[in-house]
Amino acid sequence: MGKLSNLDRSVLATISIILAVISFLAINIFANSTLRGVEADLTEERLFTLSDGTRDILSELKEPIRVKMFVSRRLLELNPGHATYADRIRELLERYVDLSDGKVKLELYSPEPFTDEEDLAVSYGLQGIPLDNTGELGYFGLVATNSVDDLEKIVYLSPERESFLEYDLTKLIYKMANNKKPLIGLLTGLPMMGGPRGGQPWGVVDQIREFFDVTSLSPTDRQIADNIDALLIVHPKTVSEELQYAIDQFAMAGKPVVMFVDMNSEIDVAMSRGNPEAGRSSLENLLNGWGVDLVDGKVLGDLEAARRVNVNLRGQTAVADYVVWLSMLPKHMKSDDAITADLKRLTFASAGILKSVDGKGTTLTPLVTSSEKSMEIDVSKVRTSPDVIGMFRDFEPSGERKIIAARVEGRPASAFPDGRPAPVGNIEPLPEAEHLAKATADARIVVVADTDMLHEQFWAESRQLFGQTFNVPFANNADFVVNTLENLAGGTALMSLRARTAALRPFTYVDNVRKDAESLFRDKEQELAAQIESVQKQLADVLNRNQAGGEIVVGPEDKARAEQYRREIVRLRKELRDVQFELRKDIEDLDALLKFLNIAAIPLLLGLVALVWLIVGRMRRSRRFRVREA
Repeated sequence: MGKLSNLDRSVLATISIILAVISFLAINIFANSTLRGVEADLTEERLFTLSDGTRDILSELKEPIRVKMFVSRRLLELNPGHATYADRIRELLERYVDLSDGKVKLELYSPEPFTDEEDLAVSYGLQGIPLDNTGELGYFGLVATNSVDDLEKIVYLSPERESFLEYDLTKLIYKMANNKKPLIGLLTGLPMMGGPRGGQPWGVVDQIREFFDVTSLSPTDRQIADNIDALLIVHPKTVSEELQYAIDQFAMAGKPVVMFVDMNSEIDVAMSRGNPEAGRSSLENLLNGWGVDLVDGKVLGDLEAARRVNVNLRGQTAVADYVVWLSMLPKHMKSDDAITADLKRLTFASAGILKSVDGKGTTLTPLVTSSEKSMEIDVSKVRTSPDVIGMFRDFEPSGERKIIAARVEGRPASAFPDGRPAPVGNIEPLPEAEHLAKATADARIVVVADTDMLHEQFWAESRQLFGQTFNVPFANNADFVVNTLENLAGGTALMSLRARTAALRPFTYVDNVRKDAESLFRDKEQELAAQIESVQKQLADVLNRNQAGGEIVVGPEDKARAEQYRREIVRLRKELRDVQFELRKDIEDLDALLKFLNIAAIPLLLGLVALVWLIVGRMRRSRRFRVREA
């Protein structure tokens, strides 16, 4: 075989490059036209895969639902991030159309200034976004309608809620497909509905209202209306005995009761202005009758689940683990219960502890428990001015898991064995009704030993956008409440979907290293700080021991002693700085290692692989040419 000339090789190389470019373009065109719907989700949490809840809702649609997507072209031109987000929303909605077998009908609108489409967007109440100083507005929102002209909308599709996109879209479809909502009776000793002076309802109430109708019950009520489908009881206080009886009979009839009680409601304490009775929930007699005990005078501490908070340490801001503010991960939740199976994070604040009561015909099935690094802490230590670092330093793990939330299962006896209590005062007795001495069906009761978890300051960050305030959750607290109500009331449509909204990936190994380091050095730090304070006091005593005519008089011995104290203070401060450095050393070393692995190690590894591949390729080509020449 003759040798190839340099010209032949050059022509062959050019032709190869041209064919490679043509093949690349052809493959891309083919893939874009035939594989458009093929996707691969490689994220650990499957964040870009449609949930079973979405698929079930779409497959069960009985009537057509029109989804109108309004996106101004100029808005996308000015904001490339919005353009990418708009493409994702459109592609996701097209997937909804396919999964619903055409029941979801997608309509796309591009509202430009002074057009009919802009007038339509304004008529639906979509939020206009200023594009420039001329007053031109852009629109980026959704409107859904059904066959009976019900309407739901998202006035602005904020990119900040991208991780909640599937939830928001599916909720829109779900609300259009389900016109009748169950009615929840809310009995609470907290201003969850907004307060007497027009305050805003709590964020959790807004989320409940998306799926249920809510009516308020008063502690002085005597009975529960027949049309109430489930009870939500939060931090009950001074509830009339007749209403307690009505609640008991509601539960004995097998109807859903969700009860949030607390030994130290921080929200209630903050609002009470020093009232010593504040913070503690009532209805112990009902709980005990159903087989549940809220441990008296104790709150739960958990070293493993403690949240990091800022504290004032000797006039400076420090960060420490607050062992009664807890962040519970899936390992703390019941994995095979529909309420908690898909939740990623729940946060609690000075939660109580639940225990079962024997002989009541019920069992307590935990939904959320502490780790084994838990401890019962006296409520007096957290009620006012808690010593965050002191509680961390003095923590002694019990080695037991404590119950925070649980189902009550079984058929309990009534907490009122003698029947309806007599009315107080000159009140006309209620009509006689059959007394249920024992539950007629399996109990549908869930008890949670914390009420603060419902307030948005413990589970969401508040954001302002175009004059509107909305919450961006960092925990699934509100999802837990809605999941519980849905599960007990017989529906589970959006449970798996809501749980996907929190995509936090805590560095548990890093946290454990940090906590071990703090446990090791915090005692030494406290000891040195106390020594410094003592020496400073002794120095002040020396300098102020004798005064004459308003001037400080210090003798030679006192001067020498003062100088010795100053040197001791300098030495102790240096030792304290060394201890504080050691406190951070392990975590900083680990942080540096992680940065190296993420920033340098992987590129270096890829570069090394490429270099080896190049060397091997050259060696093979060189060997082939030598064989041909031979």
